[in-house]
Amino acid sequence: MSPLNIYINEGYLPMVDGSLVYHRGFGDRATRIDDANPALKLSPQVFTAAGPVVPSRTYPLNSPVPPSGRPAPSGPDPAYQRNFLPRRAYWASSFPERTLIAETGSTISILLQNTLSQPHQLRFHGAGPAGADVTSGLVEPGQTRLVELPAPAPGTYLFSDPGNEPVERTLGLYGGLVVIDPADAWRLNTGGPEFERQWLWMCHDVESTWARIASQGQTVNPLTTPAVPRYFTLNGYSGFQALALTTDEEFNKRREEDTLPSGYPRETDVRNFSASPASGAVRTGQLMRTLNAGIVTHQLHFHGNHVWTVRANGNDFPRSNGRVSPAGDVVLQQWEDTVQLQPRERKEAMLPVRRPPESIDAVWNARDEDWKYPMHCHAEPSQTAAGGLYPGGLMADWVLAVGPVREPGLPGTVEDDAHHTFRSQVDFASNQPHEGSPETEFPLRPNVSVELDFFGKDLRFPDGSEHEVWSFENDTSGRQLPGPIVRMAEGDIFQATVKPKKNVHTIHWHGIEPDPRNDGVGHTSFEVNGDYTYQWRPEHPEAGNPNRGSAGTYFYHCHVNTPLHVQMGMFGALVVDPRTDPARPTPAGSRRHSSEGPLYDIATETFLAPYSIDPRWHELNHAAGLSGDDAGLNRFEAKHFFILGGTIPARPKGDRVWAMSAMKANVTGGSKQPTLVRMVNVDYFPTRTRFLDAAGRPVQMAELIGHDGRPFWTTPSPTGPAVHPSTAGQPLLTSIIRSGAAEKFDFLLRPPAPGQYTIAVDFIHWLTGRVQATRTVAVTAA
Repeated sequence: MSPLNIYINEGYLPMVDGSLVYHRGFGDRATRIDDANPALKLSPQVFTAAGPVVPSRTYPLNSPVPPSGRPAPSGPDPAYQRNFLPRRAYWASSFPERTLIAETGSTISILLQNTLSQPHQLRFHGAGPAGADVTSGLVEPGQTRLVELPAPAPGTYLFSDPGNEPVERTLGLYGGLVVIDPADAWRLNTGGPEFERQWLWMCHDVESTWARIASQGQTVNPLTTPAVPRYFTLNGYSGFQALALTTDEEFNKRREEDTLPSGYPRETDVRNFSASPASGAVRTGQLMRTLNAGIVTHQLHFHGNHVWTVRANGNDFPRSNGRVSPAGDVVLQQWEDTVQLQPRERKEAMLPVRRPPESIDAVWNARDEDWKYPMHCHAEPSQTAAGGLYPGGLMADWVLAVGPVREPGLPGTVEDDAHHTFRSQVDFASNQPHEGSPETEFPLRPNVSVELDFFGKDLRFPDGSEHEVWSFENDTSGRQLPGPIVRMAEGDIFQATVKPKKNVHTIHWHGIEPDPRNDGVGHTSFEVNGDYTYQWRPEHPEAGNPNRGSAGTYFYHCHVNTPLHVQMGMFGALVVDPRTDPARPTPAGSRRHSSEGPLYDIATETFLAPYSIDPRWHELNHAAGLSGDDAGLNRFEAKHFFILGGTIPARPKGDRVWAMSAMKANVTGGSKQPTLVRMVNVDYFPTRTRFLDAAGRPVQMAELIGHDGRPFWTTPSPTGPAVHPSTAGQPLLTSIIRSGAAEKFDFLLRPPAPGQYTIAVDFIHWLTGRVQATRTVAVTAA
C-alpha cells in the first residue's frame, strides 16, 4: 500500500469580491507561490479497508451519484400525501475539497512533504486512542515525514497545522476527516441515525492582515496583531459562490453536489430514523456533518426546517437522562434552528427535509416549484465580505424539491430566483429582488393579525447613552426597543402586515418555518418597499409526538442587510402558546409552556434578551456596504451592553428602551406556579448566563424546558410516546447556560428558598473568548 502524498504549499486564492489573498494549504502536488493555480485544497481521497487509496469525491465508491446532489425517492409515500419515500442505502454522497474519507479498518498513511521555508506539521485532532491527537511532529523545510494511524471510530474529525495556534489553520492549513463503516455506510455509526445521504460543512475565517504578514516571510504574532477576519467561508466559498449563483455552471453544479442540500419532502420521525414502510425505502432525513476550522464562534441557522442534533465532538447525545454540562451545554438529542460551533468544534445533526410546518395548506398543495431556504451563520458579521457586500459571507441554501411528477395547471407559490446568476458579489448584493406591494397568496381569515411599521428614532439607554434605533411599532406599542411582542396560539392563522415607509425591509420569523414567500428573505423571495401581509399558521401538536407542535419562544427581525438592520434594533419577541385544552384545564393565573409541558405563572412571565451596541454601526446608512464599499461590518466592537426585556404583562408604554435590572420569581414549593423566563440572544456574540445565590455562589435554579421554539424531549422508544425531561423525572436543572447569537432558551426559575438571587449575563467575544462585560438582574424570590 502506497501512502497518500500531501504537500504543504503556499499561493494566492481569489476571495468572493475578487481580491487575491495569500494562503497556505495541504495540496495533492507541489506548487510554488507564483503558481496561477496553486494546490492548496486537497481533492477528496478514500482510504479503503482493502488498502488502496482511491481518489473520489463520492462515497460509497460504487453507489450511484444523485444528479446535482439531489437523491430521487423510491416513490410517493402512500401514507402521507405529497410526500415521498427516500431510497434506503442507495445514493452516494459528494464531499468538498479538503476532505479525507477513511473506512473503518483502514490505515491512514500519508507522506507529508513541506515545500515551504518554515517548519509545519499535520495533526489529526481527537483521532488517536482515547481521543488523543495524532501528529506528524514538525517537518522541516524541504523534508518529508510519514504519518500513519488506524482509522478512528466512525465520525467527523478536523485535521490542521496547529503551529502558532491558530495562525497556520487560519492561513488555510486545515481539512476534514470523515470515517465511515463500509458495512454500515448510511449510518453515522453503529446504532446511530440512518440517513438518505450526508453532507460535510467546514466553516473557516480568512484574516487578510495575517495573510499579508505571512506572505512577506514574517511570523504572525496573534497577540500583537489581533485577528479581525475579513472573509467567512463554507467549504471554501462565500456569498453568491457558496450559493451556486455564478455564471460558471460547472462550478455551480459542484456546489450543488457537495455543499447545498436538496431532497424531496418526506415524513421523518426523530424517534426512529430507520422506519421502513416498504422494501428499499426508509423514512429518514439527511445527515449534516459540521466542523469549525475557523477562529470565531459560528451559529448555523437553518430556515425552513429545524435540525435534530445527535452528536458533538465525537460524543453521542443520549435520548434520555440528559444533563447540562459544566460549561452550560445541553447534552441531549434536541431540536435546534441555530447550531453553535465554537472553534475546532464538530457536530452532527439530521435535516428532516420535511414540509415546513408553518406553511398554509393551500400554499403547500399548490406548490409546483422547488422551495429554497437559506442556511447562514447568525453571528452576523460573518455574513459580510470585505466589510460589506451582504449577503457575502458564510452561507448556503437547501432545497425542498417539488414532486418528481408535476401536477399540471397549478399556480406557482414563489418567484423562482434560483436560476438567476450573477457576475460578481457586488452584482448579487446590490440586486436583491424588490417588490412594491405583493399580494398574499391564498389569504385566509386570520385569528391573529398585526401591523408592524418601520420607525427610526434616537432613544436613551439605561447607561445614559443615546443611539439612533430602527425598529417596528404598532398602534399601541409606542416607539420601543425591542419591537412589540407578537403572540398567538398553535393552529392560529396569523397575518402580519409590514410597512417599511422608506427604503426596503422584510420580516423574517426566526425559527418559524412557512413557505419561502412568507419567510422574509430577499434572495429566496423579495424585499418589500410598499407593504406586504405575511401569512402562516403555527403547527398543531400531537400527544407524545416530538415532531409536531410549535409552542415556544422565537423572534422576528428584518432580513435586509441583516448585520446592520438587526443591530439597529429591527427585532422583537414572538411567542407561540399552546391552545387551551378543555380536557386539561389549568389553574387560574397559569398557562402551559407547551401542550404537554409544565405550568408557569402568567403574572411573572419574563422576556430577557442580551444585546450590545457598537456606536459606529449606528451612524451608517441603510444600504451600507451593499455596493462594495468597506463599511466595516466585519468588525463589531461593542461599547454598550444591556439586558433588554422585563416582565411581559407589565411592559411599559411609550417611546423607550425596554430593559431590565430586577425581577420577581416565585419560590419553589410556594402556592404559585414557577416563573418562566424566555431568553433570546439578540447579541452577535456568545453569552454565558449564570445563576447565583445571595453569596455569589452558583445555584441550580434554572430548569431548561425549551430551546429554539421546541420543547426538550426524551425519546427512548422508537415507537412509544416522547415525554418532557421533567415528566420523565429527568429535569434539566442548571446554574449556567451557554448561548450563541440568535439562540432561544426557555427556563423555569426554581429558587430553593425565599431571598435574593442574581442572573448574571457574561458577554463573550466571539474570537478571544474573553468576557467583554457582565450585566446582572437582581431576582427577588418570594
